[in-house]
Amino acid sequence: MHCSRHTLFLVFIVLTSVTAATMAETVPEPVSVTDIPPSNAAELHAHSRAEMIFRQAAQQADAAMKKARAEGGRWREVADLLMQSSVASRSGDFQAATKMANQARFMAEESYDAVIAARKAAAERAAAAKKAAEERAAAAAKAAAEKRASSAVAPIK
Repeated sequence: MHCSRHTLFLVFIVLTSVTAATMAETVPEPVSVTDIPPSNAAELHAHSRAEMIFRQAAQQADAAMKKARAEGGRWREVADLLMQSSVASRSGDFQAATKMANQARFMAEESYDAVIAARKAAAERAAAAKKAAEERAAAAAKAAAEKRASSAVAPIK
């Protein structure tokens, strides 16, 4: 059986339309605050506000984790805690999820700060060691010059 491109295209369009219509029937319409009776509207608003606060905390924690990971800090524990907060948010416990996300952000920031402080301390130790080595070398050169000057033979008059 040989089908032309035009026939295949029409079959594709029909199947796409049928699939879209079927999906439109199975996907529920989004619910807004105006669709809910007044007794539930406040509850929905509070729920969506808690979800928004969680999302902001999770985004901040994720950014802090990426920053710590880029510098070589601890990030796996942070990722685990973020995963747990995501699970809590999916179950609807946004208060616990937000608390875990904030804790994850704090851990990531502490890790980043620790890495930066360790690098700074290492750089300061290296600079101090270099300065001490230069001072020892200068002292040794000065001692050698004084020894040469004292052992030099005075000219005869």
